[in-house]
Amino acid sequence: MVALPESPDIEGRWAFSQTEITFDQWQSCVAAKACPGGQDDHGWGKGQRPIINVSWENATAYAQWLSKRTGNSYVLPSERIWEYAARAGTKTDYPWGDEVGTNHANCRKCGSRWDGQSTAPVASFAPNPFGLYDMNGNVWEWTSDCWTVLQDKAARAQPEEPCKYRVIRGGAWYYLPPMAKNSARARFDAAQWSYTLGIRVARKLF
Repeated sequence: MVALPESPDIEGRWAFSQTEITFDQWQSCVAAKACPGGQDDHGWGKGQRPIINVSWENATAYAQWLSKRTGNSYVLPSERIWEYAARAGTKTDYPWGDEVGTNHANCRKCGSRWDGQSTAPVASFAPNPFGLYDMNGNVWEWTSDCWTVLQDKAARAQPEEPCKYRVIRGGAWYYLPPMAKNSARARFDAAQWSYTLGIRVARKLF
């Protein structure tokens, strides 16, 4: 976990998992019978590759198991906190600048050897200024928020009830660079899973 700097725009101080949750980390939850097993790696390999093919409920189950195992409270981050972590104090489209450049991330036409083909092992690219890896690209990451059209909470419409769709952030290996921007957001059916979608957890420090 990486402790994020305090910000007046974010309530409390947070820590984020430094990488996306890996197959190895997920397997510990499976072995404890707190998470379902059998996720397909599509022949790309497991180990230090990000866990994929997990639903929102699966992701939440992992956070709950980790909380019980460690005695700390882990959650899926809200998209507001997620974006704060992704931007890492920058104001550009990506933490490295406004252009996607070459070999900064794993997304389609991002200039890496995994582009449009598969996930990459976590931490295959340089971290952002907060020390977090793969906040842009590799796999989308579940957030705790229900999907709404407007991101600004002051103007946000009420989410549909029940919350069928959740917000996902970060883009993925299969998607073009605009979807890997710090501000990009998409929706995904909470009951479904994908080979482009994984998990990162957060913990409120105070």
